[in-house]
Amino acid sequence: MADVPVTTGVLGVRLPLVQAGMGGVAGPALAAAVAEAGALGTVALYRVDASTAAELVRRTAENTAATFGVNVIPEVAGATLPAQVAAVLDAADRRLVINVYGLPPSWLVPRAHDAGHTVLVQVGSAADAQRAAADGADVLAVQGVEAGGHHLGDRPVADLLAEVLDRGVSVPVLAAGGIQRADQVAEHLRAGAGGCLCGTAFVVAAEAAAHPDYQAAIVAAGEDATTVTDRFAIGWPGRRHRVLRSAVTQAAQPPAGRFVAWTTVTGRRLPVPRGSAAVPTVETQGGIAEMARYAGTGARWVTAVEPAAEIVSRLTGLPATGESVARVGSAL
Repeated sequence: MADVPVTTGVLGVRLPLVQAGMGGVAGPALAAAVAEAGALGTVALYRVDASTAAELVRRTAENTAATFGVNVIPEVAGATLPAQVAAVLDAADRRLVINVYGLPPSWLVPRAHDAGHTVLVQVGSAADAQRAAADGADVLAVQGVEAGGHHLGDRPVADLLAEVLDRGVSVPVLAAGGIQRADQVAEHLRAGAGGCLCGTAFVVAAEAAAHPDYQAAIVAAGEDATTVTDRFAIGWPGRRHRVLRSAVTQAAQPPAGRFVAWTTVTGRRLPVPRGSAAVPTVETQGGIAEMARYAGTGARWVTAVEPAAEIVSRLTGLPATGESVARVGSAL
């Protein structure tokens, strides 16, 4: 429990809870709502260009006075990453948390620090955790195989957290993967985590940009509703991912490729091929059930679409009102 104030202080929030940056789902409305509830909301950039990145930061800032995060994915953004980061730093009107999926390039952490921002790095192994800490990350998030979305490793979160802490990593460590209840958050805090990073819990937020059918499928998910697969690799190859089971994941052979839906990305209407990494959003029309509906093992405990503030309250065990961080430990 001693790490809780350290983590919240480093992140600039009241509660030891971070909303994951989920491309297509985590827009300004969700990030701002989570931030207003006292946790760290995160707006996702994914592949957007620099002007769109700057607009996402400005729109989030217009809706909250709190600290929020911006998620970047170096292995997906590729050559666009420097322009994304530059646009974010130029648009920032406050200290941000730059939330990096995977190890960042060597220039990213110093550049963010020079501009006065905090860097959170998501990792999937103890070796990567040590490297990220040595390279200057302010906070780490260790992602277990229980997590929805793309995987950085193949270890259960509790085992990975224990190994990272045993190695004496010098920065606060968040647990991520399958977390959907306050007692799970409490368990990770007792194990030494400085907080938790949650994704699936916020896919079903009323402010999320996830398609209603996608949200409904998570609400209806049972004990064995998710699976780890490699069948949604178009646009993001090389990473296995946890999704809701479907005809695509359960077929003996990958189903034949064809367009299954249409979606809008930065104002352009685009077809979605079967096997695309694209998530179904409110802009999507067509075969939602054939798309990548990312969800962690905690989906089995989701019971409803709720406002983000209620989700933060449920995960922390506190009412959806301002509470001091000292109250988090006693509530959990």
